Parts: sequence; structure tokens; C-alpha cells
Amino acid sequence: MIVECPNCSTKYRLDRPGKDKGLKLRCTRCRHVFNLPQNEKTDDEMRQTESETLSEHDFLLGDVSGTETAGKARKTRNAVFIVILAAIIGISLYVALPRIAEHVYIPYLSTDEGRSEVTLKKIFAEDELRNISLENIRQYFVTNEAIGQMFVVEGRAVNRFDHPRSMVMLRAVLYDPDGEAVRKNEFLCGNVASLFQLQISSREELESILNSRLGVLTTNKHIAPGASTPFMTVFYNPPEEVVEFGLEVIEVHRPAG
Repeated sequence: MIVECPNCSTKYRLDRPGKDKGLKLRCTRCRHVFNLPQNEKTDDEMRQTESETLSEHDFLLGDVSGTETAGKARKTRNAVFIVILAAIIGISLYVALPRIAEHVYIPYLSTDEGRSEVTLKKIFAEDELRNISLENIRQYFVTNEAIGQMFVVEGRAVNRFDHPRSMVMLRAVLYDPDGEAVRKNEFLCGNVASLFQLQISSREELESILNSRLGVLTTNKHIAPGASTPFMTVFYNPPEEVVEFGLEVIEVHRPAG
């Protein structure tokens, strides 16, 4: 017989006899539950309706209890799939994290036990420079396949003056165990490179990023009171004996005009 959903008018062919009183059906399109109609269509009506509908809905409707059981089974399968997927992701991260740590120094994650910690050495700025505060300072090692190991220092220079400042310049110094300076970088604030850029760029590309005039003019030309400008400097293949690094403000100006 042909059964029509009273909610969305979708038609189905039902293999059950129309004399099953009290049978409930659920429409697979709109999920509406309805009683099995008791009036059957004639053979001619059925053939005409079948030719119009069976191409799209040629299947058997089940009763409500059967549909609900199938739904619960689907939910159970989905839950099992999610658990298995989570387990696969967890195992992948467990395997991958040690490899990532070989290329990036992250506290409590890096496997580079031979590298001693590099600490920040306190350097007192001159009176006219003290109100440029160096904050959020981070230092870490990054391995670049083309360049080798790099020691990166980054942070923000904050203007604690009552008036705007411009063109803040810093000096970063690496020290050996005897307190002797072994490397020195002087640079303008305003530019930083992403971790991805640090890992894959050539030395020339990194120098171009860190010395970009656009970055300097955008964030370091006019620093309002309380505002800040980012900074980053990179030491390429630093000596193994480095144990400290120093960071100081060496130059700052008033904005023109």
C-alpha cells in the first residue's frame, strides 16, 4: 500500500498490510510520527502513485520502536568512533611532541639537556633612558635547518615617560661564565618574526624582517605614554659557553614636531 506522511506529504510504499490497527510509523524525512491509515488505495491508484514516488522513496517504513533502536545504535557507533579518534590524536601528539622539542626550546619540553640556561643580567640604564621599561622579555633557542641554532630575545619596550617617545634602540649582549661579552647586537625596536619564519627563513630573509623600515615607522616612531613597541633580536649559532644575556636601552628620541 501507499502511505502519505500527514506532516510533509512525502509518500512511501509500505510492505505491511493495511489492517495492522494501531501501528505507528515515523517519516524518514521530517521525523513525524503518525498512525497507519486504514484506507488502502486501489490498484490503479497505487500503480499511478508508485510511478510518481518510488524513484525517490522506494523503501520500507519501519515502526517507531525499530527506528528508535536504530537511532540508539547509531549514537553508540558514533561514541565509539569519537573515543577511537581521540585515542589516535593523543598517541600522535605523544609521538610528535619530542620531535618538536628538538627544534624549539620550550621550558619543561626541550630535550636539549646539554644547553645550560641563559639568565638575564641586570643592566642599569642612564637617567634619561630609565623611563623606557623593557617588559615581557622571553629568551629561547630555535633550530633553523639552513642557519643552525639561534638564540632569540624578544619583548616589549614600554614608554613610562609623561610625553611620547620615538626610535627606541636597544643593545643585547651575550656573556660567558667569566662575565666577558662574547656577542653584541644593537637594533631598533618595532619588528618581530614568527616562530615559523624563524625556523624556515634564510639569514638574509630574517635580517630583512627584523630590520624592516615599515615596522619601525609603524610602531616605533610615536610611542604614547603607557604604550609600547615590540622588539626581537637573533644571535646566530651562539657560543656554547654563553650563560647570561644583557638587554639595555641605548637610545631614545622625542618625536619630531
